[in-house]
Amino acid sequence: MMDRLRFCVVALVALLLSPAVRADDAKGLQLDGEKFTFDDGKVSVRGILVKPEGKGPFPAVLVSHGLGGSAAQFGLPKAREFVKWGFVCIAPDYTHSDPKGDRKEFGASPENLRRAKKCLDILQSLPEVDRRKLCAYGNSMGAFVTIGLAAEEPERLAAAAITAGGINPVAGFPAPSKDQAAKIRTPFCILHGTKDTTVPPERSALLETVLKENKVECERHLFDGVEHNLHTAKAAEVNAKIEAWFRKYTKDK
Repeated sequence: MMDRLRFCVVALVALLLSPAVRADDAKGLQLDGEKFTFDDGKVSVRGILVKPEGKGPFPAVLVSHGLGGSAAQFGLPKAREFVKWGFVCIAPDYTHSDPKGDRKEFGASPENLRRAKKCLDILQSLPEVDRRKLCAYGNSMGAFVTIGLAAEEPERLAAAAITAGGINPVAGFPAPSKDQAAKIRTPFCILHGTKDTTVPPERSALLETVLKENKVECERHLFDGVEHNLHTAKAAEVNAKIEAWFRKYTKDK
């Protein structure tokens, strides 16, 4: 009896100390309709936050835009689609919103990963969100963020999906390296156009190889003749595959 009580106490303490449930993780959050801002003196981020009708708790998804995109331009249309599936959606602005910015800060940079992680904190602070069912989707540079986030937060994401993204063999680029991707334990859905010259399909093939070598569940879907605009050129098919993937890993067991 004492052993069982001791186990329960230890488990409760671990839960209370877990970063995923700290009450102060979302201090600094301001909501204004579908927009949010967050600033706690350490991390500053803004974007959009959209919720389905009802109290939930719902699964949730972090949406990450590509080069020159933004939360409003890319994230909001995606969020309105994903909300139809019953997902709370958050989409921040990243440093690569400005194509003329410092390229060293683009993609899966430390600053962008700080913003992405804070978005997970925000989601997990919301009573409408099931904190165990967080997903991430990114396109192009946003795919790099999604890959980097999954590498650094292997226990927080239930599933991830990317379009027109991948990894680099070595570090030093906006895309995560092969070594970084080896830390991923999150199930991945990878979608890529065969004619993508911005992020060549070989980059997502390398990601698939790394995931399979580490026995991480993944699917890779190629779209013949499609260029870098896969997410719009084949929107219905892409959305259907992402929805199926997210539902698979957020359904109650």
